[in-house]
Amino acid sequence: MLKFLTLLALIWFAWWRVRRFLWHRRLRREGREIPVDKGPRPITLLAGMLLAVYGGYMLWHLFSLSGSGA
Repeated sequence: MLKFLTLLALIWFAWWRVRRFLWHRRLRREGREIPVDKGPRPITLLAGMLLAVYGGYMLWHLFSLSGSGA
């Protein structure tokens, strides 16, 4: 299940970046100014989300094993 969610997140991220690239290209072609992005970079947000998900999964797995008496 976690692999499927990771794959969906990566596909969504790639699609979002392609849409944004095409939007910037259209603005450049029209001679309009491209807005400056503020805040953390998108890859940083994706990496943080994946770390949080995998870290949460590892903690859940660790505590579920220790609670079962195995």
